[in-house]
Amino acid sequence: MMHSRYAPNLKVVAGLAAVYLVAAKLGLMLAFVHASATAVWPPTGIALAAVLVFGYRVWLGIFVGAFLANIATAGSIAIALAIAAGNTLEGVTGAYLVTRFAGGTRAFDRPQDVFRFALLAGAISTMVGPTVGLASLALGGFADWADFAAIWLTWWLGDAVGAFQVAPLLVLWLTNPRVRWQREQMVEAACLLLCLFVVGQVVFGGWTPFEVKDYPLDYLCVPIFVWAAFRFGQRETATATVLLSGIALWGTLRGFGPFARETPHESLLLLQGFVGFTALLAMAFAALVAERNRIEAKREALLRELDDAFVHIKALRGLLPMCASCKKIRDDQGYWDYVENYIQTHSEATITHGLCPDCIKKLYPQLEKQPQ
Repeated sequence: MMHSRYAPNLKVVAGLAAVYLVAAKLGLMLAFVHASATAVWPPTGIALAAVLVFGYRVWLGIFVGAFLANIATAGSIAIALAIAAGNTLEGVTGAYLVTRFAGGTRAFDRPQDVFRFALLAGAISTMVGPTVGLASLALGGFADWADFAAIWLTWWLGDAVGAFQVAPLLVLWLTNPRVRWQREQMVEAACLLLCLFVVGQVVFGGWTPFEVKDYPLDYLCVPIFVWAAFRFGQRETATATVLLSGIALWGTLRGFGPFARETPHESLLLLQGFVGFTALLAMAFAALVAERNRIEAKREALLRELDDAFVHIKALRGLLPMCASCKKIRDDQGYWDYVENYIQTHSEATITHGLCPDCIKKLYPQLEKQPQ
């Protein structure tokens, strides 16, 4: 019994550690300002989504993955442990704040919760990792205190964008993995994916007939997100933002697009700012559309209930077979029942009993003669 209870959790922890390690290694390949600080850091979103979906017990997978990723770059085992502790605490803190104040895994259902998620998980909780990690590096002599602000900003921006872009994607797909598309929707999804690729290449890949490849055409990305939000939902919108950011990252590092600058570090900072802000607006818009659809569905259900009630009330206004002697009513099944029972069964009315003045005069004449 103990094995069956904890074995699935161990598998999740091991898988989380492996995924975190691979994502961290890929992110550290883009560390230009410091070996341990990068503006592209998907592991923060992975850690946050894992804790939100699987619970706080998976913290060990985050810690192991972060430690293995930083052991070769931190400078010492102690500093690698400190950075791993900061990354783990960051993910747990973000999950707690989102669960407590933004709806947990349902944080992307309403626009107000999306903005709370961005503030709590994307801005506040992501301060933990850079502060703990960079402080340990500076105290250990592996980072210059004079560069503390620049390194911290890069570290925080990578964590913040990773939390807000990767976490929604994983949470939405893990909590709702089934795809229930009709054939028409599959064709539309393929068209959306094709348009996303083409727009991404035009904006960030240099697919323009002009000699200059850095025109500010980033506004062309907005219709893609609007399309995904209106026609599909939050899950597909989050997927579109991640795919487009991947294309944007690849093109920017090659020197194309509106955010290409003289140094890769500056280019990544500008790109990540755009990616984070765009992802926020896209998810908020998708949540707004989803909320409107839920309101419309409730409205339709309420209208159907009112129609049914109206039909039911009309049935009570029709001809009712009533006994001329005992005043019982015959129902649709042929059973005779008292009038009050029939009314209470076929309507929302509740019958109360009393005596009318004529019955009081007939049954209790002494009451009528009493002085008023």
